[in-house]
Amino acid sequence: MKLKKQFADFYKEIKIDEEVEDLKEKREVLQGDIENKLPNELKKHGIDLKKSEIKIFDQGSYKLNTTISNDYGSIDRDVAVMFPLNIVENSDPRKIKAYVRDALKHQNRTLDIKEPCVNVSYIENGEEWMHIDLPVYAQYNGNVYLARGSEFAKEGNYRWEDADPEGLNEWLLGKITGNDQLRRNIRYIKKWKQEKYHDSSLDHEVPPSIGLTLLMCKHFVPSTSAEGDDDLLSLRMSIQNIMNEFDLTYDYFGNLIKADITYDLPVVPFTDVFSKMKKSNSYIIKFYNRLNTALQNLTDACNVESEHDAGLSVQKVFGEKFLVPPKQVSISTSSNRREHSFG
Repeated sequence: MKLKKQFADFYKEIKIDEEVEDLKEKREVLQGDIENKLPNELKKHGIDLKKSEIKIFDQGSYKLNTTISNDYGSIDRDVAVMFPLNIVENSDPRKIKAYVRDALKHQNRTLDIKEPCVNVSYIENGEEWMHIDLPVYAQYNGNVYLARGSEFAKEGNYRWEDADPEGLNEWLLGKITGNDQLRRNIRYIKKWKQEKYHDSSLDHEVPPSIGLTLLMCKHFVPSTSAEGDDDLLSLRMSIQNIMNEFDLTYDYFGNLIKADITYDLPVVPFTDVFSKMKKSNSYIIKFYNRLNTALQNLTDACNVESEHDAGLSVQKVFGEKFLVPPKQVSISTSSNRREHSFG
């Protein structure tokens, strides 16, 4: 089994099993502020809400235990804020998100109303070192709705969208819980994304983590033997399957001119998680080409004899945190042979 120790060491290096202490503290403080201040803020605008009616829960990687360390930016977390609300009487979700923001105003926080959430950033020496995203959900008539729209979004660019965040958590946990190799593969592909897209300036050109997680859940191929799990082979076969999801178009000369990939959420609203990337065909082509390069490097690692050479190929996928085993020097025994003289 190739690079077993290197993959094990690499995984320990990139995973976050327990909450980063600062992030845990900030989340608890935010939860306290939401529970204690949001009802009063909403009351100013004629909306009655009891503290006991507010539901706050993790979603995304912290809920799934697939968080990785960030070598290129701030640490982050997604925390859902859900409460009963008549969305017919309160049809503008931008206002509701503004009330949530106003309830959280504090000199040590920078607050921003983004399209899918209220963003809480913590700045030190002019740079963001941590942020928490707070998607806001309304419970109305037995359904759940996500507040979509940035603070100054124009008509048509904000809405209450059908959602099922807890259902998505349950669906994903049903796939991942008890499958340690799948959980490792999800972290591996997220680390690949971090390495290849850390300098991207446009959010829409970056494959969303939920998309990569869903693809890996669907196309995961286990690989194990008497020696244990073979993460290199499992990851290579899983990414090969993911590559088959792409619909490709080539021109007369064999050049790739269009790439497409679609994956719908398994719960309400059943939307395509890659829809934002499709704002430009070049984003999907870049996604395909970069993932294909990763596949080629993993394939090379599987095919070469040398552990050192295999490690070099895998390092091209994950960056320098994946440590390459040293070269094995073959010592010729010929120099140790005693010359014989006949005659």
